[in-house]
Amino acid sequence: MSSAIIDIGSGSVRLLLGEKKTTVMTKLSEGLDESGVLSPVAMQRTVWAIKDFAQTARLAGAEVFAFATEALRVATNRSEFISLVKSECNLDVEIISGFEEAEIALLGACPDGEATVVDIGGASVEIICGSRSNIDFVKSLPLGMVRLTEQSDNSPDLIQAYAVRGIGLYGNVPVRDKVIGVGGTFTSLGAMAQGLIKYDPIAVQNYVLTKETLEKIKDRIISAGSVEKIMEIYPCLPPIRAELIKAGVIFVCELLNYLGIESITVSEADNLDGYVKYKGL
Repeated sequence: MSSAIIDIGSGSVRLLLGEKKTTVMTKLSEGLDESGVLSPVAMQRTVWAIKDFAQTARLAGAEVFAFATEALRVATNRSEFISLVKSECNLDVEIISGFEEAEIALLGACPDGEATVVDIGGASVEIICGSRSNIDFVKSLPLGMVRLTEQSDNSPDLIQAYAVRGIGLYGNVPVRDKVIGVGGTFTSLGAMAQGLIKYDPIAVQNYVLTKETLEKIKDRIISAGSVEKIMEIYPCLPPIRAELIKAGVIFVCELLNYLGIESITVSEADNLDGYVKYKGL
């Protein structure tokens, strides 16, 4: 029997079925940073997405596996959510650690070589350096784009200040020649940089985001102001991603400055692909 993987992220739920990936933005971690709990509304819309994905996968004859990241690592009511998924979707959820999340990002983005991989999520950001057999740096911090957007009230100046302060907590990151970005922030920026009307994973894979390009996108996003205007300029963005992309592009610009690099390569291969390798599925 083939396998299907569901990634329950803090900002999105994603399905890997065969070679196809499907994403639904649900903002599971909405309000989590302030309250410490997952809201009933965020839980329900996330469960609906999981249920739809699980049904699709089972109809295709696949065995379904699901893992969750930072939102469920920190939410005090995570058991309620896990029970809800079990009762409505007949699915067990594995909560992976920040170290495991970083490791599977590396496995997905660079399975056979060495790299520095940055995985930007909704509630956390992982940086890992090395190879599958020799990891010499890994750190997960609660700096995700849902959190950053909510903490700053979407103010560009506050986003920048929080990003600079947060990124500094990574300390000395041993940057490899190959630096790879995974997660919806990076893939969205790759699509935006190319002016795509509709998201195209083939065009985004291995796209190189330069500091110059990112600064131009940042200026356009800040000038646009509203989510509606951002989506008008960048029609490849769904509404929830458009809400988070200001924090995303500011964070990435500051990250490149901190790492002392001029560009970062976008990878469509990520946690979903890495989980398959990690579990030997």
